[in-house]
Amino acid sequence: MSTPTEFGQRKLKVDPSAIPEARKAFEHALDEFDAKIRRAVDHLPTKPWAEDPISSETSKAFNEQTSDKALAALKFYREQLVGVISQLKMIEEQYRKVEGDNTAMWGKHQRDLG
Repeated sequence: MSTPTEFGQRKLKVDPSAIPEARKAFEHALDEFDAKIRRAVDHLPTKPWAEDPISSETSKAFNEQTSDKALAALKFYREQLVGVISQLKMIEEQYRKVEGDNTAMWGKHQRDLG
């Protein structure tokens, strides 16, 4: 998938010992996003509120100029959350294979260098 130019992409650096909590935080954010946004998306595209020609034209213009971009941004944001969660799960699994469940060991190398 290509990244729309208006949406920037950021890199996330997480200390290995913080991975489980970071994953939980992103999962919580995704749950909240889904709960709140799904309700809001049900109201898009907007409908003519007064059921007259003026509100019909206004609603049409709003939908053409705004809702498509808003929905694209929301979809992209959700995909990014899902991607971060997937990457954190994969990294966490790799660390567990190497270090086991001893999460204190995950940050050991960082502490030794400090």
